[in-house]
Amino acid sequence: MNPPLFLPRTTLIWLPILALSLAGVAACGEPASSASETGEMQIRGRVLEVVARNITEVETLRLLGEDGKEYQFTSEGFVGLSPSHLREHQLFGQPVIVSYVQKGGQLVAVAITD
Repeated sequence: MNPPLFLPRTTLIWLPILALSLAGVAACGEPASSASETGEMQIRGRVLEVVARNITEVETLRLLGEDGKEYQFTSEGFVGLSPSHLREHQLFGQPVIVSYVQKGGQLVAVAITD
């Protein structure tokens, strides 16, 4: 007997869900070693203050690291999360991860993720 040439409806429903799930896992799976190879460092913590440069860029970000220290970052463009999204994290106390480099004595955020 030959297999059917169509997929059952239940398969058609679950296939996009499976694809989105796998994409989400792949997006979160960046290896930690890649940051150190480029000279970047990372800190995880809670947002204390966000000052927007414009609707998409962060001028300054104050963060309370998991180590209990306070950090202040600047940025040189879009870093992955908008100032309004960072304010949501501040409001709800949700942590973020900041990848940064040191330039001229300042901490410059190059990427911020949930």
